[in-house]
This record gives sequence, C-alpha cells and structure tokens, in this order.
Amino acid sequence: MTAQIDLNKIEQKAYRDSQQDGLMELMMGLILMAFGGFFYSTVFVFYILLILFSGRIVESIRKRYTYPRIGFVKFPQENHKHNLTGVFLFEFAVIVIIFTLISLFGDVTDYSQWVKWSPLFFGMILVGPFAHVASKSGNVRYTGYAILSLILGGFFSLIEFGSGCTGLILYLVFIGGFLVLSGLVIFIRFLRKYPLPEKEVSSVIR
Repeated sequence: MTAQIDLNKIEQKAYRDSQQDGLMELMMGLILMAFGGFFYSTVFVFYILLILFSGRIVESIRKRYTYPRIGFVKFPQENHKHNLTGVFLFEFAVIVIIFTLISLFGDVTDYSQWVKWSPLFFGMILVGPFAHVASKSGNVRYTGYAILSLILGGFFSLIEFGSGCTGLILYLVFIGGFLVLSGLVIFIRFLRKYPLPEKEVSSVIR
C-alpha cells in the first residue's frame, strides 16, 4: 500500500514537472479566445488552425526551450476508451444540470435560455480537463482554474446582455485571457529558474 502511494506521488511529480513551463495553459487560453472569436465571426479560421496544430506548436516550443532545460519524459499512453467514457458521462451530467437550471428558472423550449446559460455550460465543461490535470499532477493551480471557470461561467450567465452570444464570447475571452497571461508568467519564471547550460547557449547562438 505504501509503495503504491509512493508510486502515485512519483508519477504526479513527474507529470507536474513536465507541465511547469506553462505552455499548456498558454495554448489552451489561445484556443478559448479564438473560439470566442469564432462565435463573433464564422470566418475566424484561426481557431481551426490552432486546434489542428496546437500539439505540434507546443512540442516545437518545448524542443526549443523546455527539453534542453529539464529533459524529456515519455509517459505511458492513457486508456482512451476509458477517458472517452468518463468525458461522455461528465458532459451528460453537465447537460442534465443545465437542463434542470433552465427548467427551474426559464423555459427549456426557449432557445435564448440555452444561449443565456451557455457560459455556465462551458464553465462546467472546462472543470473536467482542469480536474483531470489536477489529479495527474497534484498541482492546486489547476483546481484554481476549475473554480475560476465556474465563477466566470455563472457570472456571465446571470448578467443580461442585449444580443445573442455576448455572454459566452466574454466568458471565453476572459477565461482564455487569464490562462494566456498565467501561461506567459509561468513560462517566463520557468526560463529564469532553469537557464540553459553554457553548451546549450553556445549551440543556440551558432
């Protein structure tokens, strides 16, 4: 039992160390802000490009800045079937909660009510990935992101806006902007905490 607990802690620390560059928050924030732009204008193709190339972008940046400083760890692949089942059940639970809220405070057949509560819907949906990463890393900052996502989602759902998806767009811009700023701060601190060895610096200059 003790060995298992120690192994879990070791796995958490390894994953936490691999995410200490803040690039995950940075890219996720950019995607969310671009998603908000997509709601504003359907020709905002930057969102699609970010989704398609986000993994490659993050990996290329890590090869340039992260791996030379802290090394590279390859984690075992997760059970995608199990993850998809968990995602489906979680999203179904969120839909049930939103349906219940609209039933209590409005009319479920009114499309505008679903639009009104869409910030809270997305806020609750994002709790899932944040909670997952918090569990894998043991880092409380992801729990903070989850709480902030819920608060902002509820806030922008309760405010009355004059037009369509304004609340959802503002939610995505605010939560995305916060993640981008957090990611940048974490990334800068990471670069200062782990300066490149002299050999790596000289090879970069060349």
